[in-house]
Amino acid sequence: MTNTPLRTIVVGFGKIASGLEADAKMARYFKYATHAQVLKDHPNFNWVGVVDPENDAQVAARDRWGVAHVGSELAKIIAATDPEVVIITAPPETRLSIINQCPNLKSAFVEKPLNLIAQEGDELVDTCFKRGINLQVNFWRRGDQIFHELAIDRLAELVGTPKAIFATYGNGLRNNASHMIDFIRMLLGEITAVQANGSVSPLTNSALPGDVQVPFSATLENGSVVSIQPVDFTNYREVGLDIWGSHGRLTIFQEGLSIHHYPVTKNRALEDENEINSDAGMLIESTVSTALYNLYDNLYAATVDNAPLVSSGTSAIRTENIINAVISSAGRSCERVILE
Repeated sequence: MTNTPLRTIVVGFGKIASGLEADAKMARYFKYATHAQVLKDHPNFNWVGVVDPENDAQVAARDRWGVAHVGSELAKIIAATDPEVVIITAPPETRLSIINQCPNLKSAFVEKPLNLIAQEGDELVDTCFKRGINLQVNFWRRGDQIFHELAIDRLAELVGTPKAIFATYGNGLRNNASHMIDFIRMLLGEITAVQANGSVSPLTNSALPGDVQVPFSATLENGSVVSIQPVDFTNYREVGLDIWGSHGRLTIFQEGLSIHHYPVTKNRALEDENEINSDAGMLIESTVSTALYNLYDNLYAATVDNAPLVSSGTSAIRTENIINAVISSAGRSCERVILE
């Protein structure tokens, strides 16, 4: 039996929805860097509409991607397409209104953050729950094949029990730190407490209005503590994770493009001692190229078969509550904050 593709529209057609694929370096490593690339190829989504106020975006949607219904007025595109799925890259404060205008919506896919001005994300999650709408959030690492395997059992096989964990992020707490926090939750378990390790610093030219950076630590359910430090992207980029376990080390650097495992070996300088072989790691081939596509696979399965979402709105709100707790800690002289 052939699956019937889901009628899908995109609201907000900027770089995240379309445009990043034009970056030659990104194209080398990411087969699917944008929503447009996935929607063009995925057989289970019928991409029928784009809404964007900018003429250049409309032209690109119509001429480059072949979308039939393109315009600046959401109501007209909804009337013409009756979408079952909406992809929203528009700002957080607009999303609830967009959802409410789609009478037969089954699923939505949105970008982080969910909350930016007030509690608009909480309202969005609540509305989607009440209407039975699947809400997927683009924490793309949750769609990656290798990361999924690590979360299930492969991480324990490679490193044993995580003991010392270090992470870096740049360009904003609500921007890239949210990805790292969510990734830590995915691989290592829930975060039960956080503590700022310094003051909040404002960012100039941040990707998200009013975003900040702050060093902090996060305590996991098993008692391990993750140290998370910001780096200045004007020097170099790194959103990375370094996990030292009871019998090995795993590094995930260059935003998932570089993954290395370092086993325990005999210490080279002392008898009857061991060491982590940190100068001779074994490369694990990255699968980030198709992570976004896999999130769409999961969204389709949730829509037609009630499969659980791998990056739900409820989970995303948990990540944002952790960020709020970090900021609260910094404002309370770096007091430790216990999470509910």
